[in-house]
Amino acid sequence: MNLFDILPIKYFSIFSGKNRSIYAESLLILYEMLENDENAINKTDYIKALKEKGKKELENLDLLEEEEDFKSDENIIIDNLSTKASFLVRRLEETGWINIAMNTETMEETIILPVYSIFILKTFRDIISDEESPYLSLVHSTYSELKLEDEEQDDLMYITLVRCYENTKKLKVELITLSHSIRIFQSKLGKMFQTNEVLYDFFDVYKYKILDRYYHPLKTFDSVAKFKRPIITILENWLNNKEIRNKLVLLSSIANTSLPKEEIEKDIITKINYITDTYHSLNSVINHIDKENSAYTKSSTNKILYLNNNDKSIKGHLENIFKAYSKSVNDPRSLSKILSKMQDSIYLYEQGYVDSESITFPILRKYNEDTSPMQIVDFDFANDEIMKDFLEATKNIYTDEKIYEFMENCFGDSDTLRVEDMPLTNFEAFICLIFATVKKDNKDCFYTMELVDNKKIINNHYRVPHFLFKRKENN
Repeated sequence: MNLFDILPIKYFSIFSGKNRSIYAESLLILYEMLENDENAINKTDYIKALKEKGKKELENLDLLEEEEDFKSDENIIIDNLSTKASFLVRRLEETGWINIAMNTETMEETIILPVYSIFILKTFRDIISDEESPYLSLVHSTYSELKLEDEEQDDLMYITLVRCYENTKKLKVELITLSHSIRIFQSKLGKMFQTNEVLYDFFDVYKYKILDRYYHPLKTFDSVAKFKRPIITILENWLNNKEIRNKLVLLSSIANTSLPKEEIEKDIITKINYITDTYHSLNSVINHIDKENSAYTKSSTNKILYLNNNDKSIKGHLENIFKAYSKSVNDPRSLSKILSKMQDSIYLYEQGYVDSESITFPILRKYNEDTSPMQIVDFDFANDEIMKDFLEATKNIYTDEKIYEFMENCFGDSDTLRVEDMPLTNFEAFICLIFATVKKDNKDCFYTMELVDNKKIINNHYRVPHFLFKRKENN
Protein backbone atom coordinates (compact mmCIF):
# COMPACT_ATOMS: atom_id res chain seq x y z
CA MET A 1 0.00 0.00 0.00
CA ASN A 2 1.20 3.49 -0.86
CA LEU A 3 1.86 5.89 2.03
CA PHE A 4 -0.45 8.54 0.62
CA ASP A 5 -3.24 6.03 0.28
CA ILE A 6 -3.45 6.56 4.06
CA LEU A 7 -2.17 10.13 4.54
CA PRO A 8 -4.02 13.07 2.94
CA ILE A 9 -2.25 14.63 -0.04
CA LYS A 10 -1.72 18.01 1.67
CA TYR A 11 -0.81 16.48 5.01
CA PHE A 12 2.74 17.86 5.14
CA SER A 13 2.02 21.13 3.30
CA ILE A 14 1.91 23.03 6.60
CA PHE A 15 5.68 22.52 6.95
CA SER A 16 6.60 24.05 3.58
CA GLY A 17 6.39 27.78 4.40
CA LYS A 18 7.53 30.38 6.91
CA ASN A 19 4.82 29.30 9.37
CA ARG A 20 6.14 25.74 9.74
CA SER A 21 7.51 26.32 13.26
CA ILE A 22 4.13 27.75 14.33
CA TYR A 23 2.28 24.66 13.09
CA ALA A 24 4.87 22.40 14.73
CA GLU A 25 4.39 24.15 18.07
CA SER A 26 0.58 23.97 17.79
CA LEU A 27 0.75 20.20 17.11
CA LEU A 28 3.07 19.64 20.08
CA ILE A 29 0.64 21.54 22.29
CA LEU A 30 -2.14 19.28 21.00
CA TYR A 31 -0.13 16.13 21.74
CA GLU A 32 0.66 17.44 25.23
CA MET A 33 -3.06 17.77 25.89
CA LEU A 34 -3.52 14.23 24.58
CA GLU A 35 -0.85 12.93 26.98
CA ASN A 36 -2.60 14.63 29.89
CA ASP A 37 -5.39 12.03 29.68
CA GLU A 38 -7.71 14.31 27.77
CA ASN A 39 -9.67 11.65 25.91
CA ALA A 40 -11.98 14.24 24.43
CA ILE A 41 -10.10 17.46 23.64
CA ASN A 42 -12.50 20.37 23.52
CA LYS A 43 -11.86 22.68 20.58
CA THR A 44 -12.39 25.75 22.75
CA ASP A 45 -9.86 24.46 25.30
CA TYR A 46 -7.34 23.81 22.55
CA ILE A 47 -7.73 27.35 21.19
CA LYS A 48 -7.27 28.66 24.71
CA ALA A 49 -4.10 26.56 25.12
CA LEU A 50 -2.77 27.90 21.81
CA LYS A 51 -3.28 31.49 22.98
CA GLU A 52 -1.59 30.82 26.32
CA LYS A 53 1.33 28.57 25.35
CA GLY A 54 1.82 29.65 21.75
CA LYS A 55 1.23 33.38 22.09
CA LYS A 56 4.64 34.34 20.74
CA GLU A 57 4.28 32.05 17.71
CA LEU A 58 0.75 33.23 16.94
CA GLU A 59 1.86 36.86 16.91
CA ASN A 60 4.36 36.00 14.14
CA LEU A 61 1.84 34.14 11.97
CA ASP A 62 2.27 35.27 8.35
CA LEU A 63 -1.06 34.84 6.55
CA LEU A 64 0.38 35.94 3.20
CA GLU A 65 2.52 32.82 3.22
CA GLU A 66 -0.49 30.48 3.21
CA GLU A 67 -1.73 28.79 0.07
CA GLU A 68 -4.77 30.20 -1.67
CA ASP A 69 -6.87 27.17 -0.76
CA PHE A 70 -6.49 27.89 2.93
CA LYS A 71 -6.85 31.67 3.06
CA SER A 72 -9.74 33.06 5.01
CA ASP A 73 -12.73 34.64 3.39
CA GLU A 74 -12.24 38.30 2.55
CA ASN A 75 -14.93 39.35 5.00
CA ILE A 76 -13.19 37.65 7.96
CA ILE A 77 -10.49 39.70 9.65
CA ILE A 78 -7.68 37.74 11.28
CA ASP A 79 -5.90 40.25 13.46
CA ASN A 80 -5.91 38.92 17.03
CA LEU A 81 -4.83 35.79 18.90
CA SER A 82 -8.30 34.23 18.98
CA THR A 83 -8.87 34.49 15.23
CA LYS A 84 -5.30 33.32 14.49
CA ALA A 85 -5.71 30.30 16.79
CA SER A 86 -9.02 29.44 15.14
CA PHE A 87 -7.36 29.76 11.74
CA LEU A 88 -4.66 27.28 12.80
CA VAL A 89 -7.26 24.76 13.97
CA ARG A 90 -9.13 25.04 10.69
CA ARG A 91 -5.85 24.66 8.78
CA LEU A 92 -5.00 21.46 10.71
CA GLU A 93 -8.46 20.10 9.98
CA GLU A 94 -8.23 20.89 6.25
CA THR A 95 -4.83 19.19 5.89
CA GLY A 96 -6.02 16.06 7.70
CA TRP A 97 -4.08 16.28 10.94
CA ILE A 98 -7.25 16.41 13.04
CA ASN A 99 -11.00 15.88 12.72
CA ILE A 100 -13.67 17.98 14.40
CA ALA A 101 -16.69 16.17 15.88
CA MET A 102 -19.87 17.72 17.26
CA ASN A 103 -21.37 16.47 20.52
CA THR A 104 -25.10 16.32 19.74
CA GLU A 105 -26.05 16.65 23.40
CA THR A 106 -23.89 19.59 24.45
CA MET A 107 -23.31 21.01 20.94
CA GLU A 108 -19.63 21.32 21.77
CA GLU A 109 -16.91 20.66 19.21
CA THR A 110 -14.22 18.13 20.11
CA ILE A 111 -10.93 17.31 18.39
CA ILE A 112 -10.26 13.75 17.24
CA LEU A 113 -6.83 12.62 16.05
CA PRO A 114 -6.38 9.92 13.41
CA VAL A 115 -4.11 7.04 14.40
CA TYR A 116 -1.36 8.12 11.99
CA SER A 117 -1.38 11.64 13.47
CA ILE A 118 -0.89 10.24 16.98
CA PHE A 119 2.05 8.12 15.76
CA ILE A 120 3.69 11.04 13.94
CA LEU A 121 3.18 13.48 16.83
CA LYS A 122 4.72 10.94 19.20
CA THR A 123 7.73 10.75 16.90
CA PHE A 124 8.02 14.55 16.89
CA ARG A 125 7.89 14.56 20.66
CA ASP A 126 10.51 11.82 20.93
CA ILE A 127 12.87 13.75 18.63
CA ILE A 128 12.58 16.92 20.70
CA SER A 129 12.90 15.13 24.05
CA ASP A 130 15.75 12.89 22.88
CA GLU A 131 18.35 14.83 24.88
CA GLU A 132 16.38 14.33 28.09
CA SER A 133 15.50 10.65 27.64
CA PRO A 134 17.44 8.28 29.93
CA TYR A 135 19.59 5.44 28.68
CA LEU A 136 17.66 2.18 28.36
CA SER A 137 19.65 -0.61 29.99
CA LEU A 138 18.55 -3.22 27.47
CA VAL A 139 21.34 -5.76 28.07
CA HIS A 140 21.11 -5.74 31.87
CA SER A 141 17.30 -5.80 31.88
CA THR A 142 17.32 -8.79 29.49
CA TYR A 143 19.71 -10.66 31.76
CA SER A 144 17.80 -9.75 34.94
CA GLU A 145 14.42 -10.85 33.60
CA LEU A 146 15.74 -14.10 32.15
CA LYS A 147 17.63 -14.94 35.34
CA LEU A 148 14.57 -14.29 37.52
CA GLU A 149 12.29 -16.27 35.24
CA ASP A 150 14.78 -19.13 35.02
CA GLU A 151 14.66 -19.41 38.79
CA GLU A 152 10.92 -18.93 39.22
CA GLN A 153 9.61 -20.57 36.02
CA ASP A 154 6.17 -19.11 36.63
CA ASP A 155 3.36 -18.25 34.27
CA LEU A 156 5.20 -15.13 32.98
CA MET A 157 7.95 -17.07 31.22
CA TYR A 158 6.54 -16.57 27.73
CA ILE A 159 5.86 -12.88 28.31
CA THR A 160 9.44 -12.49 29.55
CA LEU A 161 10.75 -14.23 26.44
CA VAL A 162 8.75 -11.91 24.17
CA ARG A 163 9.96 -8.86 26.11
CA CYS A 164 13.58 -9.99 25.86
CA TYR A 165 13.09 -10.61 22.16
CA GLU A 166 11.79 -7.05 21.69
CA ASN A 167 14.61 -5.63 23.82
CA THR A 168 17.15 -7.47 21.67
CA LYS A 169 15.69 -5.95 18.51
CA LYS A 170 15.81 -2.51 20.17
CA LEU A 171 19.41 -3.11 21.21
CA LYS A 172 20.37 -3.94 17.64
CA VAL A 173 18.71 -0.75 16.40
CA GLU A 174 20.41 1.26 19.17
CA LEU A 175 23.84 -0.04 18.15
CA ILE A 176 23.19 0.71 14.49
CA THR A 177 22.01 4.21 15.50
CA LEU A 178 25.16 4.68 17.59
CA SER A 179 27.38 3.66 14.67
CA HIS A 180 25.60 6.02 12.28
CA SER A 181 25.72 8.87 14.81
CA ILE A 182 29.50 8.57 15.13
CA ARG A 183 29.85 8.59 11.34
CA ILE A 184 27.63 11.69 11.18
CA PHE A 185 30.06 13.53 13.47
CA GLN A 186 32.98 12.22 11.41
CA SER A 187 31.36 13.59 8.26
CA LYS A 188 30.67 16.99 9.87
CA LEU A 189 34.32 17.27 10.89
CA GLY A 190 35.39 17.80 7.29
CA LYS A 191 33.11 20.84 7.01
CA MET A 192 34.55 22.64 10.06
CA PHE A 193 37.24 25.27 9.64
CA GLN A 194 37.45 26.85 13.11
CA THR A 195 39.11 25.35 16.19
CA ASN A 196 36.22 26.38 18.44
CA GLU A 197 33.74 24.60 16.17
CA VAL A 198 35.67 21.33 16.46
CA LEU A 199 36.07 21.67 20.24
CA TYR A 200 32.38 22.46 20.75
CA ASP A 201 31.22 19.61 18.52
CA PHE A 202 33.43 17.08 20.30
CA PHE A 203 33.21 18.08 23.97
CA ASP A 204 29.81 19.76 24.19
CA VAL A 205 27.86 17.66 21.70
CA TYR A 206 29.55 14.35 20.88
CA LYS A 207 30.79 13.62 24.40
CA TYR A 208 27.43 14.47 25.95
CA LYS A 209 25.08 12.89 23.39
CA ILE A 210 27.12 9.90 22.27
CA LEU A 211 29.94 8.98 24.66
CA ASP A 212 28.27 9.67 28.02
CA ARG A 213 24.75 8.55 27.08
CA TYR A 214 25.33 5.47 24.92
CA TYR A 215 28.93 4.43 24.43
CA HIS A 216 30.04 4.59 28.08
CA PRO A 217 27.11 2.48 29.44
CA LEU A 218 27.74 -0.19 26.80
CA LYS A 219 31.32 -0.47 28.01
CA THR A 220 30.53 -0.45 31.76
CA PHE A 221 27.29 -1.26 33.62
CA ASP A 222 25.38 -2.44 30.53
CA SER A 223 28.28 -4.30 28.98
CA VAL A 224 27.48 -6.94 26.37
CA ALA A 225 30.70 -8.77 27.21
CA LYS A 226 29.61 -9.06 30.85
CA PHE A 227 26.05 -10.36 30.33
CA LYS A 228 26.34 -12.07 26.96
CA ARG A 229 27.36 -15.53 28.23
CA PRO A 230 24.71 -15.80 31.03
CA ILE A 231 21.93 -14.73 28.61
CA ILE A 232 22.94 -17.31 26.00
CA THR A 233 23.32 -20.04 28.63
CA ILE A 234 19.82 -19.50 30.03
CA LEU A 235 18.18 -19.43 26.59
CA GLU A 236 20.03 -22.51 25.35
CA ASN A 237 18.91 -24.33 28.48
CA TRP A 238 15.30 -23.34 27.74
CA LEU A 239 15.68 -24.49 24.17
CA ASN A 240 17.19 -27.86 25.05
CA ASN A 241 14.87 -28.54 27.99
CA LYS A 242 11.75 -30.17 26.57
CA GLU A 243 9.75 -29.52 29.73
CA ILE A 244 10.46 -25.77 29.67
CA ARG A 245 9.81 -25.64 25.94
CA ASN A 246 6.41 -27.34 26.38
CA LYS A 247 5.58 -24.89 29.15
CA LEU A 248 6.41 -21.95 26.90
CA VAL A 249 4.19 -23.43 24.18
CA LEU A 250 1.35 -23.86 26.64
CA LEU A 251 1.64 -20.29 27.95
CA SER A 252 1.80 -18.92 24.42
CA SER A 253 -1.24 -20.91 23.27
CA ILE A 254 -3.36 -19.16 25.89
CA ALA A 255 -2.79 -15.85 24.10
CA ASN A 256 -2.66 -17.32 20.56
CA THR A 257 -5.60 -19.70 20.52
CA SER A 258 -5.92 -19.62 16.73
CA LEU A 259 -2.41 -20.95 16.03
CA PRO A 260 -1.53 -24.66 16.12
CA LYS A 261 1.02 -25.80 18.69
CA GLU A 262 3.57 -26.61 15.99
CA GLU A 263 3.52 -22.99 14.77
CA ILE A 264 3.71 -21.67 18.34
CA GLU A 265 6.71 -23.89 19.13
CA LYS A 266 8.39 -22.83 15.91
CA ASP A 267 7.86 -19.16 16.83
CA ILE A 268 9.35 -19.71 20.30
CA ILE A 269 12.42 -21.43 18.84
CA THR A 270 12.80 -18.59 16.31
CA LYS A 271 12.72 -15.96 19.08
CA ILE A 272 15.27 -17.82 21.21
CA ASN A 273 17.59 -18.35 18.25
CA TYR A 274 17.28 -14.69 17.27
CA ILE A 275 18.34 -13.54 20.75
CA THR A 276 21.28 -15.95 21.00
CA ASP A 277 22.49 -15.30 17.44
CA THR A 278 22.30 -11.56 18.02
CA TYR A 279 24.36 -11.72 21.20
CA HIS A 280 26.88 -13.96 19.45
CA SER A 281 27.37 -11.30 16.76
CA LEU A 282 27.30 -8.21 18.97
CA ASN A 283 31.02 -8.34 19.77
CA SER A 284 31.96 -7.63 16.16
CA VAL A 285 29.42 -4.77 16.02
CA ILE A 286 30.81 -3.19 19.20
CA ASN A 287 34.40 -3.64 17.97
CA HIS A 288 33.41 -1.77 14.82
CA ILE A 289 31.89 1.01 16.94
CA ASP A 290 35.12 1.14 19.00
CA LYS A 291 37.13 1.68 15.82
CA GLU A 292 34.79 4.40 14.59
CA ASN A 293 34.94 6.18 17.96
CA SER A 294 38.74 5.94 18.00
CA ALA A 295 38.95 7.20 14.41
CA TYR A 296 36.70 10.19 15.12
CA THR A 297 38.62 11.07 18.30
CA LYS A 298 41.92 10.89 16.42
CA SER A 299 40.55 12.93 13.52
CA SER A 300 39.24 15.62 15.88
CA THR A 301 42.64 15.85 17.59
CA ASN A 302 44.48 16.11 14.27
CA LYS A 303 42.01 18.72 13.04
CA ILE A 304 42.54 20.87 16.13
CA LEU A 305 46.34 20.59 15.81
CA TYR A 306 46.16 21.45 12.12
CA LEU A 307 43.94 24.51 12.66
CA ASN A 308 46.14 25.76 15.50
CA ASN A 309 49.34 25.40 13.45
CA ASN A 310 48.14 26.89 10.21
CA ASP A 311 50.91 27.68 7.76
CA LYS A 312 51.26 31.46 7.29
CA SER A 313 53.21 31.12 4.02
CA ILE A 314 51.81 31.29 0.48
CA LYS A 315 50.89 27.61 0.88
CA GLY A 316 48.88 28.48 4.00
CA HIS A 317 47.07 31.31 2.24
CA LEU A 318 46.20 29.00 -0.64
CA GLU A 319 44.79 26.51 1.86
CA ASN A 320 42.60 29.27 3.28
CA ILE A 321 41.34 30.02 -0.22
CA PHE A 322 40.50 26.37 -0.78
CA LYS A 323 38.69 26.27 2.59
CA ALA A 324 36.50 29.19 1.54
CA TYR A 325 35.90 27.41 -1.76
CA SER A 326 34.84 24.18 -0.02
CA LYS A 327 32.41 26.07 2.24
CA SER A 328 30.63 27.54 -0.77
CA VAL A 329 30.88 24.61 -3.18
CA ASN A 330 27.15 23.89 -2.81
CA ASP A 331 26.13 27.54 -3.13
CA PRO A 332 26.59 28.66 -6.78
CA ARG A 333 26.05 32.36 -6.03
CA SER A 334 28.64 32.55 -3.26
CA LEU A 335 31.02 30.37 -5.27
CA SER A 336 30.83 32.63 -8.33
CA LYS A 337 31.66 35.67 -6.17
CA ILE A 338 34.71 33.92 -4.69
CA LEU A 339 35.97 32.81 -8.10
CA SER A 340 35.47 36.32 -9.52
CA LYS A 341 37.46 37.88 -6.68
CA MET A 342 40.20 35.28 -7.12
CA GLN A 343 40.38 36.06 -10.85
CA ASP A 344 40.44 39.83 -10.28
CA SER A 345 43.18 39.62 -7.64
CA ILE A 346 45.61 37.42 -9.56
CA TYR A 347 47.71 39.04 -12.32
CA LEU A 348 50.35 37.03 -14.13
CA TYR A 349 52.76 38.98 -16.37
CA GLU A 350 56.36 38.98 -17.62
CA GLN A 351 58.62 41.87 -16.68
CA GLY A 352 61.52 43.05 -18.82
CA TYR A 353 63.57 46.12 -19.70
CA VAL A 354 65.13 47.76 -22.78
CA ASP A 355 68.72 48.99 -22.93
CA SER A 356 71.21 50.03 -25.63
CA GLU A 357 71.91 46.44 -26.62
CA SER A 358 68.26 45.51 -27.08
CA ILE A 359 67.96 47.00 -30.60
CA THR A 360 70.95 45.16 -32.08
CA PHE A 361 71.42 41.55 -33.05
CA PRO A 362 71.86 39.09 -31.56
CA ILE A 363 69.25 39.90 -28.97
CA LEU A 364 70.44 38.70 -25.60
CA ARG A 365 67.99 38.07 -22.81
CA LYS A 366 69.15 39.31 -19.45
CA TYR A 367 67.69 38.56 -16.07
CA ASN A 368 67.98 40.47 -12.87
CA GLU A 369 70.28 38.77 -10.43
CA ASP A 370 69.04 37.86 -7.00
CA THR A 371 70.27 40.50 -4.59
CA SER A 372 69.67 41.28 -0.97
CA PRO A 373 66.44 43.18 -0.38
CA MET A 374 66.58 46.82 0.68
CA GLN A 375 66.60 47.30 4.40
CA ILE A 376 63.65 48.98 6.03
CA VAL A 377 64.81 52.43 7.11
CA ASP A 378 64.11 53.83 10.56
CA PHE A 379 61.89 56.81 9.70
CA ASP A 380 62.90 58.82 12.79
CA PHE A 381 66.56 58.40 11.86
CA ALA A 382 65.79 59.30 8.25
CA ASN A 383 64.02 62.50 9.33
CA ASP A 384 67.04 63.53 11.42
CA GLU A 385 69.36 62.90 8.49
CA ILE A 386 67.15 64.92 6.16
CA MET A 387 67.19 67.83 8.62
CA LYS A 388 70.98 67.64 8.89
CA ASP A 389 71.34 67.69 5.11
CA PHE A 390 68.97 70.65 4.93
CA LEU A 391 70.91 72.63 7.54
CA GLU A 392 74.22 71.79 5.89
CA ALA A 393 72.99 72.96 2.51
CA THR A 394 71.61 76.27 3.79
CA LYS A 395 74.16 77.26 6.46
CA ASN A 396 76.18 79.35 3.99
CA ILE A 397 73.06 81.20 2.88
CA TYR A 398 71.55 81.87 6.27
CA THR A 399 74.50 83.17 8.30
CA ASP A 400 74.36 84.13 11.98
CA GLU A 401 74.32 87.81 11.09
CA LYS A 402 71.34 87.32 8.79
CA ILE A 403 69.40 85.37 11.42
CA TYR A 404 70.14 87.87 14.21
CA GLU A 405 69.16 90.72 11.91
CA PHE A 406 65.86 88.94 11.20
CA MET A 407 65.20 88.51 14.92
CA GLU A 408 66.08 92.17 15.67
CA ASN A 409 63.52 93.26 13.12
CA CYS A 410 60.96 90.93 14.69
CA PHE A 411 61.66 92.18 18.27
CA GLY A 412 61.67 95.85 17.29
CA ASP A 413 61.51 97.91 20.51
CA SER A 414 59.99 95.08 22.54
CA ASP A 415 61.85 92.81 24.97
CA THR A 416 59.61 89.81 24.29
CA LEU A 417 58.47 88.24 21.08
CA ARG A 418 55.65 85.75 20.64
CA VAL A 419 55.83 83.38 17.71
CA GLU A 420 52.33 84.31 16.59
CA ASP A 421 53.49 87.97 16.22
CA MET A 422 56.42 87.17 13.94
CA PRO A 423 56.00 88.36 10.33
CA LEU A 424 56.21 85.00 8.50
CA THR A 425 55.29 86.57 5.19
CA ASN A 426 57.19 84.13 3.01
CA PHE A 427 59.09 80.87 3.02
CA GLU A 428 62.45 82.62 3.65
CA ALA A 429 61.11 84.16 6.88
CA PHE A 430 59.94 80.68 7.94
CA ILE A 431 63.46 79.30 7.30
CA CYS A 432 64.92 82.15 9.39
CA LEU A 433 62.60 81.17 12.25
CA ILE A 434 63.87 77.59 12.06
CA PHE A 435 67.49 78.75 12.26
CA ALA A 436 66.60 81.17 15.09
CA THR A 437 65.43 78.20 17.18
CA VAL A 438 68.65 76.32 16.35
CA LYS A 439 71.00 79.22 17.20
CA LYS A 440 69.39 80.11 20.54
CA ASP A 441 72.23 78.39 22.45
CA ASN A 442 75.05 80.25 20.67
CA LYS A 443 77.20 82.45 22.92
CA ASP A 444 76.65 85.58 20.83
CA CYS A 445 72.86 85.03 20.61
CA PHE A 446 70.99 87.98 22.15
CA TYR A 447 67.76 86.18 23.00
CA THR A 448 66.44 83.12 24.80
CA MET A 449 63.59 80.81 23.78
CA GLU A 450 61.09 78.87 25.83
CA LEU A 451 58.15 76.61 24.97
CA VAL A 452 54.96 78.09 26.44
CA ASP A 453 52.84 74.94 26.03
CA ASN A 454 52.27 72.05 23.64
CA LYS A 455 49.85 73.92 21.40
CA LYS A 456 50.56 74.56 17.76
CA ILE A 457 50.29 78.13 16.43
CA ILE A 458 49.09 78.94 12.90
CA ASN A 459 51.01 81.95 11.55
CA ASN A 460 50.31 82.83 7.92
CA HIS A 461 49.54 79.19 7.05
CA TYR A 462 52.69 77.95 8.84
CA ARG A 463 52.09 75.60 11.79
CA VAL A 464 54.76 76.24 14.44
CA PRO A 465 55.26 75.44 18.17
CA HIS A 466 54.10 77.99 20.74
CA PHE A 467 57.52 79.68 21.35
CA LEU A 468 58.25 82.83 23.39
CA PHE A 469 61.51 84.77 22.72
CA LYS A 470 63.08 87.22 25.25
CA ARG A 471 66.06 89.55 25.05
CA LYS A 472 68.90 88.33 27.26
CA GLU A 473 69.79 91.70 28.82
CA ASN A 474 66.22 91.99 30.22
CA ASN A 475 65.76 88.33 31.19
